[in-house]
This record gives sequence, C-alpha cells and structure tokens, in this order.
Amino acid sequence: MNHFFKTLLKKNGVKVALCFIITLVLVDTVFTYRYKYSLNQNIYLQNKLDAIVTRKAEIISNLNNIDMSLRGYLLVQNEAFLGTYDKIKSQSTPTMIFLEASLPGIGIPSSAMTEMNKMQDNYFRLMDEVILLAKAGNMDQALQIIKADHGTAVWQTYMDLSAIVDPVIQQKKKESQDQYSNLLNVSLWFQFILIVMGVPVLTYTIINLTRREKKQNQLFKLLDNQNRTLIFDSSKATDLQDEGRVINDMIENLSKAASFIKAIAQGNYDVKWAGFSEAGSDINKHNISGELLFMRDEMKKKQQEGVRQQWVSEGLNKAAEIVRDHQTNFAMLCEKTVAFIVKYLNAQQGGLFVLNEDDEEDKHIALISCYAFDKKKYITKRIEIGEGILGQIFLEGEPVYLKDVPKDYIKITSGLGESNPRYMSIYPMKHNETVVALIEIASFTPLDQYALDFLANACKSIAASIIAIQSSARTKMLLEKSQQQTEEMRAQEEEMRQNMEELEATQEEMKRREIDLRSGVSA
Repeated sequence: MNHFFKTLLKKNGVKVALCFIITLVLVDTVFTYRYKYSLNQNIYLQNKLDAIVTRKAEIISNLNNIDMSLRGYLLVQNEAFLGTYDKIKSQSTPTMIFLEASLPGIGIPSSAMTEMNKMQDNYFRLMDEVILLAKAGNMDQALQIIKADHGTAVWQTYMDLSAIVDPVIQQKKKESQDQYSNLLNVSLWFQFILIVMGVPVLTYTIINLTRREKKQNQLFKLLDNQNRTLIFDSSKATDLQDEGRVINDMIENLSKAASFIKAIAQGNYDVKWAGFSEAGSDINKHNISGELLFMRDEMKKKQQEGVRQQWVSEGLNKAAEIVRDHQTNFAMLCEKTVAFIVKYLNAQQGGLFVLNEDDEEDKHIALISCYAFDKKKYITKRIEIGEGILGQIFLEGEPVYLKDVPKDYIKITSGLGESNPRYMSIYPMKHNETVVALIEIASFTPLDQYALDFLANACKSIAASIIAIQSSARTKMLLEKSQQQTEEMRAQEEEMRQNMEELEATQEEMKRREIDLRSGVSA
C-alpha cells in the first residue's frame, strides 16, 4: 500500500495535490453556500414568522379599534368614526386570508382559522346592526348591543388561536437559529482545516512544478518536431524558448487543417493551404497537410464526376420526355430530338438519318431532320447503305468520333459566314443490335467522354421510339389498306346485287311477253 502511494505521488503528485486543494476549495465553497443559504432561509423564515405574528396581532388590535370607533360614534354621532370602522373592516379580510395561507407552511392546518373567521364575521354583523340602529335613532338598542360586550367572545377565540400558533412559532424560530449556529460552527472549523492542510499541499505543489520546469524545453522541442512531421512544416526556424510561439504554430496549423476540412465539407474543392507552395510539397507530402490536399483533389474529381453523371441523367430524362410527348408524330419527334441534342451538347449542327424501308427493292438512309444554329434545316438528302462515312457506319454499327473532319465534308453556316467543323460525332441508333438510324453531330470544340456517353444512351431511347412509331405506322397503313379492300368488296357485292335484280326483272318481263304472245295466238 505504501509503495502504491509513493508511486502515485511520484507520477501524479502535482495532480493529486491540485485535486486535493480543489476538493478543499469546493467543499469550502459548498459549506459557504450552505451557510449563506441557511442564513437566507433563516432570515426568510424569521420574516415569515414575524409576519404571521404581526398579522395575528392585527386581529385583536382591529377588535379594540372597532370597539373604540363605535363607542365614539354613539357618543358624538361623528361620521369620521364610521370611516375608521369601514377601513378596519376592509383590512380584516386580507389579514384572515394571509393567515389561512401561511399557517400550513409552519405545520398548522388552515382549519385552525375557521372559528376565528366565524366569530369575527358574527362580530362585524352585530356592529353593522349597531350602526344601522344608531342611524335610525334607536340609540338604546344600539347601546344594549355594545354593553353586551360581544368582543369578549372574539377575544377568547383569539386567545385560543394564539395558544396554538405562538408555541409553534417559538419552536420554529428556535430550530432555525440552532441550524444556523451549527452550520456556522462547521464552516469555521472547515476554514481552519483548509488553512492547516492547504499550506503544506501548496508548498509540495510549488516544489514539484519547479522540478518539472526543466523538462519543458524537451517537451516543446518534441512538440515542434511533431507539429512539423505530422501536420505542416513551414520550413521556418522556431525559437524553442518561446513557448507561446511553439504552441501558436501548432494551433495555427490545426486551425488551418480544421478550416481546410470545413471548406471541403462545404463543397469548396478549390481551397488552398496557405504557405504550402512556399514550404515545398515534398517535405509535406506525407503529413496531414499533404494528405488533405490529396484528398481534396480526389474529392474534386468525384464531385466533377457526379456533376457529369447528373448532367447525363438530366439530359436522358429530357430526351425521354421529348420521346413521350411526340411518340405518335414521327417527323416532330425527329425534329425535336435533333434540336435538343445539338443544344444540350453545345454543338453547332446535327442531323438525323433514318433507314427507309418503304420499298424493299430500294432500301436507303434518308436525312429526316437537320438542326443548326437554332434554325431548322429542311434538307433532302439520300445516302445509300455502305456509301461514304455514314453508309459504312450504318453497316458496321459502331460509333465514330472524328477529330479531323475533311474540309468538304460539311460546312457550318452562321452570321459570320461558313466554317468547317473540327469535330464530328456519328452514332448509330440500334434496336436489338439492329441499326435503325444515325445521328451526326458537328462542333467546333471536342465533346468530353461523358457527353459522348449521354449521346450513346440517348440513341438507345430514340431508336426504340423510332421502331415503335414505324411499327405503328405500318400497322395503321395495313389497317387502312384492309379497310379500303373491304369497302371495295362491299361495293362490288352491291353492284352484283343490282345486276342480279335487273336480270331477274328482265326475265320476268320476257316471261310476261311470252304469255301475252301465246294468248294472242290462241285467240
């Protein structure tokens, strides 16, 4: 056990001493607070008890003043005495209410005031009767009521109430004073203990702090080294004797790290670490500053990738909306689709080429819609399958991205004249691995990979819609043809029916004439 305490004091002596002193101070504070609280409670209780005593004394005082006022009024008939009576009467009710509310606080039930209230109310009723008799001129009856001395019964009730209340008040005052005295004695004794034990402990603390002062230089040297190794090395020399400078450097670096992380958390991926380039990236490559900068660059890439994916997703949703809105109008679908894709890619011109299978003997690719510089280009263009770049792409079914467009391949017209596009993207639109259309996008600037991904995915959606519209158109055409044939057959049947009726009528006429002829011959 002794070894344990020696080890504890050797390693944590200052902490133990400080904790002991703090404990003594806290306990002393508690006792001081308790002493002050007890003092306040004692004063509060004394004031409360004195208020009860005062208000209780007002009852008998008011009784005497009422008796004197009424006797004076009966003698001299002066209304001023009645003013005193009315004032005392109006003050009696608050006094009784106060006592009924306060007595339970010292352990006396409010029912102790019941008899007193009853006697006082009866007394006031008799005195009101005396005043009425006197004003009516019946002085003899009024004097008889006064001589009956009804105040004696009220006084006796008051004495009975005092016999209950006064001992309790005296006991409460004595208990409060005793409690206050005990706390005062305890507080004084603890003050003495605090002085006797606190001085040696403070002496021990000062000695230990002096010994540890010698180790601080090594500690701050290590702290500066860790600051440079783990957080950020500014490549500037630090005076190790200036302890505040060492600590401030570390706080400054931690603040930089916190601000840097906060900026990244808020989406600022362009934030910089002050002084990083001057200090050199090699010496800070593997500490917190270098790792944070690496993390910033990676998160910036992820953020840009997320923005691009969102851009692609929004574009595909808008393209799908266009397809839904115009899935019954093939020409409008092609027109709106090309216009949207050209604008969304910030390109300059675009064309949609669709496979024409109206004649099985003459299949070819036709330019259905062309859009350039916010103007629709109604151009008639026919391309044979396998002819030129478009024809080859239609056969092979693979997209082509040209970075060096032939000069005579296409021209982009604007208000400034005609120019050759530098970049051309041609993507096949496939449905079940079958190419049904091509889209050609011309631009002055290259399209990023995410833009090409959007174009590829948009082509899939458009291809399915083209197939659906073409199938619907063929079905409608076959249905109309079938209906036309049915109508023609009905017309032929009607014509045959009319011919039969005419034939039957002719036969009947011939029979009738034959009969008439035979009749004439017989005659």
